[in-house]
Order: sequence, then C-alpha cells, then structure tokens
Amino acid sequence: MAANLLTSVHDIVDREYDYIVVGGGTAGLVVATRLSEDPNTSVLVLEAGRANLNDDSITMSGTFGKNFFQPDYEWGFMTAPQKHCNDTVSYWPRGKGLGGSSGINFYVFTQPPASDIDAIEKLGNPGWNWETYIRYSRKSERFTPPSAQEEAAERLHFDPAHHGINGPISTCYPPLRSGWDTLYQDTLGNLGLPPARDAVRSGAPCALDPAAHLSGLPRHKVIVDGNLLGQSGDKQTFIRCGVLESSKFTQESPRGCFLAVTRVLFRDDKNAEGDVIASGVEFVHEGKTYTGRAKREVILSAGTIKTPQILEFSGVGNPEILAKIGALQGLPSPASGKMYKNTSLQRWASLKHPENYNTLDPLSDEAILKQQLQLYTEHKGLFRLSFLGIGTGSLARLSPNGAALAASQAARIRATPAETWRPGIAEQYALQLDKLGAGTASLEVVSMPTFLSRPNPPEPGKKYITIVSILNHPWSRGTIHAASADPLAPPALDPHYYEDDFDLQNMVELVKFVRKLGKTSPIGDIIAREHNPGPEVQTDEELVAWIKQHTNSIAHTSGTCSMLPRDKGGVVDPRLKVYGTQNLRVVDLSILPLHIGAPTQTYVYGLAEQAAILSKALFERRVDAHSRRVQTDPPIFKSSEPVTLR
Repeated sequence: MAANLLTSVHDIVDREYDYIVVGGGTAGLVVATRLSEDPNTSVLVLEAGRANLNDDSITMSGTFGKNFFQPDYEWGFMTAPQKHCNDTVSYWPRGKGLGGSSGINFYVFTQPPASDIDAIEKLGNPGWNWETYIRYSRKSERFTPPSAQEEAAERLHFDPAHHGINGPISTCYPPLRSGWDTLYQDTLGNLGLPPARDAVRSGAPCALDPAAHLSGLPRHKVIVDGNLLGQSGDKQTFIRCGVLESSKFTQESPRGCFLAVTRVLFRDDKNAEGDVIASGVEFVHEGKTYTGRAKREVILSAGTIKTPQILEFSGVGNPEILAKIGALQGLPSPASGKMYKNTSLQRWASLKHPENYNTLDPLSDEAILKQQLQLYTEHKGLFRLSFLGIGTGSLARLSPNGAALAASQAARIRATPAETWRPGIAEQYALQLDKLGAGTASLEVVSMPTFLSRPNPPEPGKKYITIVSILNHPWSRGTIHAASADPLAPPALDPHYYEDDFDLQNMVELVKFVRKLGKTSPIGDIIAREHNPGPEVQTDEELVAWIKQHTNSIAHTSGTCSMLPRDKGGVVDPRLKVYGTQNLRVVDLSILPLHIGAPTQTYVYGLAEQAAILSKALFERRVDAHSRRVQTDPPIFKSSEPVTLR
C-alpha cells in the first residue's frame, strides 16, 4: 500500500484534482486505480465510511453476514413497507467503507450469462456486449487454478481463456468445501438440470456447472486472500484494485475516511452543445461542509442506492422529487431512481451424520471459534470454507405448472399497450419475453453450508444446509429517491416486491422445487428434517404468506441510473455520462439497465475497467478536438440492434 493512500481533509480542500471519484467501493477503487496509472494524473476518492484496512472481519473468509447490521461496515438500509407483501419491511445491507459491498459480501467471483450482457447492447448501448465485457473483466482477475486432483474429484473444469491471471484480485475455487457439492450436482441432474458446460454462452438450465469460468451460475470462484490459499501477502484483496500512489483517500482518524458527498457542483456556463460542466463536489466531514474541485471529471461510484440520491440533490432527477427536497432544478431526468431488484428466500434443513460435512454453524460455539481462529493463522480450518453449489433453471424446467404460467405472462404482456408503461419498459419486457420463450434459466438455487433462514431458529450443536431460492429476472420495478431535504438521511427504498404477480408465481414454484430437491437422492439422503418454512407450511396459500413475510434482498439492486437512450428512460449514455452534462459520469451498478442472472460483483469489476478506458479516451478526444485534430470514438463501440416487442 502506498504511504499516502490516506490523507487529511485539510490537504485537499485547497487543491484541484483531475478526477474526483465519489465512493471508494468496488467500482470506485477500480476506476481510481486505472486513472492513476498515469503519474501525471491526480485522483481524489471521497468515501463516507471507514478505511477498514487490515481488518480481519472483512478479509477473513467464512464470515458470511458477520458485518450485517454493523454501522461501522454497512449502511443498514430498510425498505418502505411493501404493499404486496402485507406491509413487510425488508433489510438491505450495503457496504460502507473502502471496498464498499465487496467488503461485506460472500466473496463470489463468477461471470454472468453472455446473453444477459448482450442484452445491454440491444437496449441501445453500442459496445456493451459480452465480447467487450469479458476482455475488460479479465484485467481485474488473478486466478489460481485447482490441482489436477481437486479438478477431478470436485468436477472443476475451466477454460483459461476466460480467466485473468495478472490482475490484482486473487480468485480460486474454495480450498475447503462442504462435502456435499457433488451430491447436490447429482441431485439437480436427477431433477432434470444436467451440468452445463457453457452456461454463460447458452444461458441453458444447469446444475453445478463444471465450467466455472463460463457460468457464474454454478461452480463459481471466490475472492481470496493469501491466508486462504496458504500463502503470505497482502490480504486487502477487496480494495487492492484501487490504490496507487497518485490516488488520494481522505482520512481524519486511523480507522476511517468519513467524508459524505452531498451534491455535485456545476459551473455557471455551459459548453457549445449546451451541456452543463461539473466543477467539483460538496461534502460533509464532522458537521462541516467542504468543496472538492475537479478539472476533468466527477465520477459517481456511490452505488445503486446513494448515487441517485446525490444526483437529485445536485438538481438532476424528476422535477417533482427535486421540488419536494428543495433541490435546485438543473437537469430534468424523470427516470432517475427507477430500479430492478432480485429477491431471495432461504429454506433450512438439518443434516444427518453432521460429522461428515463442513459447515460454519460450529463457529457459534465460543471454544470452537477460538480454536478455528488459531487454525486460520496456520492456513487451516473452517475459515477457509465457502460454497460451490449453485444451480439455475427456467420456470418451465423447474415446475410442472411453469409452461402454462409463462404462456399466461407472455399473453398478458403482449396484450398490454406499450404506452401503459413508462418509456423503455416495453423494450426491456421484449427481451424478457425472448428469454421466457427460449427457456433461459432465470431462477437460481444455492446451497450454503450454514443456517440462514427465518423464522424458526437453529438448534445449538447441529449443522445445517441452507438452500437459497433466487429470482434473477424480476418483472416488478421499484424506486429509490431522496426522502427529505437532508442529504445525509437515508433515501426512500421501495422495491415494489411482487407488484407483478408473475414474480410471486415464480417464487412459489421455486420454493416447491427446492422442497422437492431436499427429498430427492442423493442430497435428500443426508437431510434430517426441514426447519424453514417448516411442516406447518404446506398449501399454496401458506407458502404465499411465508414468502411475503420473509422475502429478502439478495443485495444486487441495479438500474437507478440506467444506461439507456434518453427517450427510453436513460440517465446516462453509452459513455456513462449523465445526459445533459459534459463531464459527470456514473460508474457503478446503478447503470445496469436490466438485471443479470448471476451475482453482480464480477460484473462491476468489468464495468469499472471499461469505464476507466472511457474516461481516458474521452478526455484525450476533447484535448485533440481543442487542438483541431480529429479522433474517432474508442474502438470498443460498435452498432447495436434495436429491440421491438413481439
């Protein structure tokens, strides 16, 4: 780590930086690193949370969810009461501090299906396709392949062409596994989901995919530190992609940054095209307001929840929202704050013969925890445990009612006039209908080696398998907006869970499938009994009630600043610039216009790598234009195909 990684707030207020990056999370640190590769470029990263450097509660694996509900590590957002879930309120964990949500998540590093990435381009974003994405995604990764023995025993197949080997983010297959992963794969195969060798390219239903490089659906990799692999070295892998000497992070105490950006500042004049020009940001530290100045660009990387809030307080957003919070109206952007949210539920079951399997449940015992912490220092023990078991399938494949339900949804969507929806939704629904008709896998089941469910609690001394049910391509659309005139107050989160009844139908059928999975050999042979939902929940009506009460966020929210054509609800253009601005860019998951069928962390790394190239190229292009030299657009862009509702 560079000695000047963290700096005092008083050292930055009198300076002007080439770039200001708002948010030192997953995307922001990647962008800061890449921009800082030019020693003549200055980058200021402003982070509202702590530095969290060398913090074992982050860098140590096997601590899934440990920092949830911990204000030093995450924001602790709560949704509005959900109208279609009997007014249930849902907890949304989001990382706060350097590394962002990559500092509190479950370490998954896995690629999305190619068809989901190609869909971004089809919605009007030239160059945002799979071939471009995977090229940039590889830049972040340093993959350690499994041994030949592990590869054969655990069915771990991979294609080196889809892996990075020189990047700063260390990945590998989990060095310690549950012991039931191949049983889980065989069970899914017995239920009609065979292993998919190329799930990313085909989007096919699959059980545990041996091709971890291609599917991020099944056999995914995890982000690791040296200790997990039994190596020495820098353990700060969750922020390693973001620190070079010419980057500056602000700090007022040894443990943190604590600078909350409240709005972007603009110059009084405009450029020749009539676009406003960002001049810097306003931020708060210890109750005082400061200004940071930018010469080239301001880059918002505050995440799907905070970025639209900052835009609204900057005067960019729906005029009605801006009026409510007292923000000066500068750029109308009616679609800002619209979002897409995948949902999850957990089914818990206890294990027969627990001595044969590895889970994290024993760590609740203080004596065992102390023992395992010591083993971790020796590169051994449960803190090296992670999960492999992910399977995906279409509704028609997982449920005997699936084909009829899908046909009914397709008929309803096609019969609804396009003007019924807000701009851009018709094109998105068209792509979702294509996936529905093609039987593309959109439902996901994940086996995890620990107890993660509600409402019935675990029993001391037992070991559990949790099977998580995930809806990856929801039809419901929600909103995130500033809730008051206080820019430091949490925004209002309303995911509109199950507003589209087809989402609820999917979840009911998926939970039924998971119950069937738990009774099917060979995984059914190791399960003692179901704890959640529990034997008292049997009918469809009882399942619906349980689902509405206990639906969770899977923490992959996207789309609040969608990259779409402006007349289709877009907030940013294909170069990630906010419409109507010359030099205000958004680089985080909020730009993703349609949800992907995989965990989103890996996608964010690739997105940020591509965004850094855009920032460099467009600045150079403006310089060339000023000197009367002609320069074409960066070669990563090419024409896209229009999408129509069929």
